[in-house]
Amino acid sequence: MPSRRARYMIVLTLAAAGAAQAQYDQAFERDLFKTRFEQEVKFRAAAIHVAWGAEALCDATTQIEPFVLLSVYSMRRRLSDADLKLFREVTGMDAKWRVVWADEGAPDELKLRDVVTAVNGRPLPAGGTRMEMAALFRGGSMMSNDDQGFWDVMLQARQEAAAGKPMVLTLEGGRKLEVETQKGCAGSVTASAFDNDPDTFWRQGNKRVKIPANAMIEARSTDEFRWLAAFGTYFQASKTAIAAVQRTEGVSSGFLVGQILSIALPGAGMLLSAAEAQAERAIAVDGIIGGADLFANEVVAALGGDAAAGLHLTQRMLEQGMKVDAVLMDEFRRSNAAEHARRIKLLQAAQAERELAEARAQEEAHKAVTREAPKQTLPPK
Repeated sequence: MPSRRARYMIVLTLAAAGAAQAQYDQAFERDLFKTRFEQEVKFRAAAIHVAWGAEALCDATTQIEPFVLLSVYSMRRRLSDADLKLFREVTGMDAKWRVVWADEGAPDELKLRDVVTAVNGRPLPAGGTRMEMAALFRGGSMMSNDDQGFWDVMLQARQEAAAGKPMVLTLEGGRKLEVETQKGCAGSVTASAFDNDPDTFWRQGNKRVKIPANAMIEARSTDEFRWLAAFGTYFQASKTAIAAVQRTEGVSSGFLVGQILSIALPGAGMLLSAAEAQAERAIAVDGIIGGADLFANEVVAALGGDAAAGLHLTQRMLEQGMKVDAVLMDEFRRSNAAEHARRIKLLQAAQAERELAEARAQEEAHKAVTREAPKQTLPPK
């Protein structure tokens, strides 16, 4: 039997080990909270850039604000009191709606961490609750946070801005700030880094789309965030957009190469031959989800990114065996999306070559004019 001193030392050792373990766990959670919060901010910013970038192809448009507001009410999954306290400490977030990202088009007076209390005179409400029936089958909590009240205020302010009324923010303390908005695709694409249903995709008519948290958390690059946001945007612009494509192009669904690129790069669509255009019709995927893949490819490319970003993201999710609803492509969708991305890259290369040739021609013409100018000004002998 150990001596009294030995028992005392064992207790101290176990206590020290427990303290070290607690400290390690807290460090892990701090990093987790920080990383996931940053992921969500990047995604929300990408969703705004996509709404602006794809505006010309969306049948339903509105004015979009150049900032992102978040609070602890944005988190769909409820954290324990201890975790919530740590999350607030790490991220600086609380129950107030704070500015976490602002585009360069936002007023200089709007600073990160500013608290916005109202938009167009309507107070931003606290979060509500939402019944998650799917949680019943997972054995988890059926109640989750819901920020629908926040979006009701923002969507109405967007509509008013589209009608010509300025968007006015009321900051904490009562100061009011007018914000210039920009036309973009209507609706909102959201994702919560802490989600009760992290693998589930859902849409609320043409007002909101929720991207699975698992996909957003796995995204690494700006292009992948934008691809996810564009995928969700398609579902809010698709009802009439798909019908328009069916009428004008004679395809089942989806968008052809150049459909969006021709908006960003005038004349780019003319680079497709009749045979190439027919081949593009062949890769149009039946069904709205396949159309969203192609739409997202083109939006990312139009914004100057890699059209294959969604494929890279899907490949990593497949390798990890992740559960991701809708966004994760099956083999058939991957094949179509890969061919579509390949053709986009060829189109981009051809467009870049043409622009380079035009620039060279303009430079040579300028040089020729410069050489002729001295001859015309010399006095006669």
